[in-house]
Amino acid sequence: MRDWLKIGAWNAALVLLAVTLIDVGLRWTRFDEARRPAVDDPPGYYLMDPELGVTLASNRPVRTFRFRGPSHEIFTNEIGCFDRPARLKPDVPFILVIGDSFTWGFTPLEEKWASHIERRTGIRVLKCGANGTGTQFQLARLKRLYERLAHRPSLVIHLYDTTDFNDDFTFPGYTLIAKQRIEAFARISLADGYRTPLSAARRAQIEHRISAGPRSFLEKHSTLYNVAKMGLLVDARIERRRLVIEGRRETHLTGKYDFNLMLLARDDYPFVASQLEAHIGRIRAMRDFVEERGGEYVMFHTNSFRLPDERPLVRRFKQFLDGFEPFLGWMPELAKYQFDPHWTPESNGKVATAMIEQLTEKGFLPLISKPAGRISAGALHNQGGKR
Repeated sequence: MRDWLKIGAWNAALVLLAVTLIDVGLRWTRFDEARRPAVDDPPGYYLMDPELGVTLASNRPVRTFRFRGPSHEIFTNEIGCFDRPARLKPDVPFILVIGDSFTWGFTPLEEKWASHIERRTGIRVLKCGANGTGTQFQLARLKRLYERLAHRPSLVIHLYDTTDFNDDFTFPGYTLIAKQRIEAFARISLADGYRTPLSAARRAQIEHRISAGPRSFLEKHSTLYNVAKMGLLVDARIERRRLVIEGRRETHLTGKYDFNLMLLARDDYPFVASQLEAHIGRIRAMRDFVEERGGEYVMFHTNSFRLPDERPLVRRFKQFLDGFEPFLGWMPELAKYQFDPHWTPESNGKVATAMIEQLTEKGFLPLISKPAGRISAGALHNQGGKR
């Protein structure tokens, strides 16, 4: 018996040594990014807002933003945008870009697709994306920006993402706890949108976790543990998506991105279908708001997560895009960070190239050097643009 115990102990020690060596070796590779938190915002980067729920604070100093990709510095300007100070000169045309995290930028300021457009065209681009937000948030914030800007943009570029419908359905989706942005609900009914708020006990638990340090010893120190954990989470999400497509009845969202709501069966979820129509209406309202104030509005789609065309809600949304005149197209297949779904700096450059090509072909960029105001259809026709 004693010999068996010795053999078992030696085998356990060898396995532990092998795992430790593998773990240490992984730290010298890109897999070490798995140890980083999914999102680690600097305290105070966001503030509570009675209309928007949570929004970016203004004039935030330079701080390090960490996520499962290369860390970089973030800040905000005087109007609450992750960009250098606005300081727009009177009568000098500029472009305003809005959207979610793909516009806000999981990459340094100078590597954002909007910064690429600014450098290549010589036109000032005001970069006002807000991560984790949808069209309802962006429309309300757009109206505020118009009130604060010295003059109106000649062109508004809206980069849409597949998750934006979920963001609208859960809006306002966030609250602040211990200066950190946290989802503001325990669950939301798919039948009628009823929102179950976070209980006092749950809020206290979250606050304690933030103040005590939200990550365990293994999460902080073991690359192998985090890689395995994320692999299991990805498998679970893929399985849930499969079950939803195959018709499993879901009753609630317990997180903003549990699964994409457009995957649900239209007839089984009439409330969700009605909310998609409201979502589409807000996109039209965004276009109308910009055009009524003498500017041009265009929309692109990130194409970051493919949805099956045979799903009725997906088909309905794509039919809307096909007939929506300001929609200029889908982004190409692009590389993303290894453990994060956002574009790499190289991909941001390719996005800028794709957008510039479309904006030039449709006649927007050749005319944007003119004073801010509505670009007429006749002027576009003279430039060879298509409307």
